[in-house]
Amino acid sequence: MAKLIQPDEAAKELLKRRRAREDLNAYAPYIMGVTPALHQQLINKKLMEIKPDTAKRVMFLLPPGSAKSTYASILFPSWYLGHYPKERILGWSNTTELAEKWGRRVRNTLYLPEYQTLFDTRVAEDSAAVGKWATSEGGEYMAAGVGSSILGFRPTLGIIDDPFTGIEQANSELARNRIWDSYVNDFRFRLTPTGSI
Repeated sequence: MAKLIQPDEAAKELLKRRRAREDLNAYAPYIMGVTPALHQQLINKKLMEIKPDTAKRVMFLLPPGSAKSTYASILFPSWYLGHYPKERILGWSNTTELAEKWGRRVRNTLYLPEYQTLFDTRVAEDSAAVGKWATSEGGEYMAAGVGSSILGFRPTLGIIDDPFTGIEQANSELARNRIWDSYVNDFRFRLTPTGSI
């Protein structure tokens, strides 16, 4: 037997849902049960400025453990696809394995009942692989590592998360040049002219 919800409880729930749809800072606790710290609220504020065809560039340079990946690589892409289900997102990291980790978590967020109460965006039944999947509305998400092929994919939003494997690689001029070449010739070259990074 279904539990009856009191009108005031229903009104509170509807308000929580509306806020979660409108604001990443309300979306995070609704979806993951985490309340953003002040620096994370600032990250979310910047992320919410990214809209299709804005050609926006945003960088977050914070120490490990600041939850940059949680907000920019997991929560934001799922929230963004909720609002813009036809967009194409490229998640790009130092290895395909790491990029696919973020892609899996974004995809799995779209399966959550909490997400499905907020947005109509769904993962397409015929395209749900970890590395490349689609929304039922025609959007796409692709995960790729530095130097891996992204031929045929034209993202409207590119998210770079940890392009270096660590400090040793970051300090290597040879490694930096290799990653820069991959960024310029693959990642940025494939992005649509009005796409955001």
